[in-house]
Amino acid sequence: MKHIKEEFGVMVMKNGEAWGCTYEDGRETQYGWMNPADAPIHDPKYCTSTTSVTYPNSPYIKELETATLEAVVRVTTVEVL
Repeated sequence: MKHIKEEFGVMVMKNGEAWGCTYEDGRETQYGWMNPADAPIHDPKYCTSTTSVTYPNSPYIKELETATLEAVVRVTTVEVL
């Protein structure tokens, strides 16, 4: 039996990598470029520009302005043996 899950949305992309949380330990969180398979998919209703994924005056704004917003589909298939 196969179970298939499809997620639609957008990712902030640059040079084949996506923007997301690269480290989190409960006290500190770091963001950066990562494998798109592990990156969050954002709702295009709320994520309308590359800087929508951060807060105003964030130190990441200049970096995010060099990226593009790409439509994506993530398909996860789980097969029960």
